[in-house]
Amino acid sequence: MLSNSASSLLKKLSQKKFRKEYGLFVVEGKKGVHEALDNADVELIIVEESAIDSDMGIIISYADKTDIPVERANKKEAESIKQTETFPGIMAVVGMNEVSIDDMMNADTILLLDRVNDPGNLGTIIRTADWFDIHDIILSEGSVDPYNEKVVRSTMGSIFRTHMYQSEYLVETVEFLKKNGYSIAVLDLEGEDISELPKKGKLALLFGSESHGISDQLLALADASYTISGKGNAESLNLAMSVGITLHQLTH
Repeated sequence: MLSNSASSLLKKLSQKKFRKEYGLFVVEGKKGVHEALDNADVELIIVEESAIDSDMGIIISYADKTDIPVERANKKEAESIKQTETFPGIMAVVGMNEVSIDDMMNADTILLLDRVNDPGNLGTIIRTADWFDIHDIILSEGSVDPYNEKVVRSTMGSIFRTHMYQSEYLVETVEFLKKNGYSIAVLDLEGEDISELPKKGKLALLFGSESHGISDQLLALADASYTISGKGNAESLNLAMSVGITLHQLTH
């Protein structure tokens, strides 16, 4: 039976204000829990009794050996705490991997995301950046919470290998990066072809949301502007796709 304290915590963590207050978030599913155990601080694991299989048995055994609390939930309890439409049988409470801006100063490449508010887009960007071995991401004020359950799920575990900094004022953050030797490159519909993107030096790549673009204040701070040329008639590229193409160009 699930304890009252665990049930209360899980319900609170469905809200951004409590995730931020506690520095914790929830991941569901065997793959997500495996990734969390390999790359993050796991505070608690919850399994649905009727769904326990051999893979979950291995997780439970590992948790027992490493003193990670494991609680069991019946089907009704699992329904009350799930964050997805169908509970996958296992979830974990995990510590956030947030860092300070100073902790990022050794990174060669940083992603800057201005007012990205679509959870699926952000999750895909995090996953794509991980594919290209880029692990430092700065989010502007007004962006979606990166520990939102939809974001976490769409990262497919990459969030555990990502250093996240949520800026309170991105203009000041960009000014700080420039003072610390970073060149600011904007991706928009006007600029040099993406093939001209420099592959050496400290680089911060700035992307805006599909609905808002990049603010004028941030555009004024850019050192260079690049575009991904196309041949068709679509108005623009999906944001996550733009990030993927840019990172492929940068890393190859």
